Amino acid sequence: MEVKFLYLKIYQDIKDKIISGEYPQGARLMTEKECQESYGASRDTVRKAFAKLESEDYIVRKTAVGTFVKYVKSDYTLTKLKSFTEQMTSRGITPSSELLGIELGPVVSKHIREELNISPEEKCYRITRIRKGDETPMSLETAYVPRKLCPDMQKYLDDNSSLYNIYENVYHHKLGNGKVRLEAELPDPKAQKLLKISHESPVLKMECTVLLEDGTPLYFVDCSYVGDRYFFSTILSRQ
Repeated sequence: MEVKFLYLKIYQDIKDKIISGEYPQGARLMTEKECQESYGASRDTVRKAFAKLESEDYIVRKTAVGTFVKYVKSDYTLTKLKSFTEQMTSRGITPSSELLGIELGPVVSKHIREELNISPEEKCYRITRIRKGDETPMSLETAYVPRKLCPDMQKYLDDNSSLYNIYENVYHHKLGNGKVRLEAELPDPKAQKLLKISHESPVLKMECTVLLEDGTPLYFVDCSYVGDRYFFSTILSRQ
């Protein structure tokens, strides 16, 4: 009976610290050995406590990496065109960005040029940002915006900028539909470093082309979302 109560004590103590925020989302927890020493428990007792925490979705154990507080996944709904800021705010999460770069030049990718319906000579703004929720990296995003539709866009861009706000309130564009493509893949070295994930952590790759009301392509965006921090949902009709 003593072992049973000890494993529950360890479980409850760690759970309380997760709920209170003392152990924040994504935080790396003590190793099994450190936990044994801290609580004066056997290896089996610690493993039983961890197993209960994992079964209740409080932690995630990654082989050869460690044990981490699990992220509460953000729901990216696909029923309405929303900005990252709007998605996060609607869930009570504080959005922020880290602007990595703004470049102006021709687009090398034929696929992106076709999505934007531009010639090889036309110039686009290439805007790369890390999108964050409650200061935690959520996605790596690169947006391509034709200069002809948003001239001098660099004047309005910083870490706090919302591109949707710029499109709608600076250039007075009326946004129409968005076309989305999703697939899962392993992150490249750049995404691993910037999103602070391992090479074994999958990302959800999203490509999205957003059109104006008249059908003109306004921008193309390529995002890598951290797989264990996101899920995508939609409502389907049989009609």
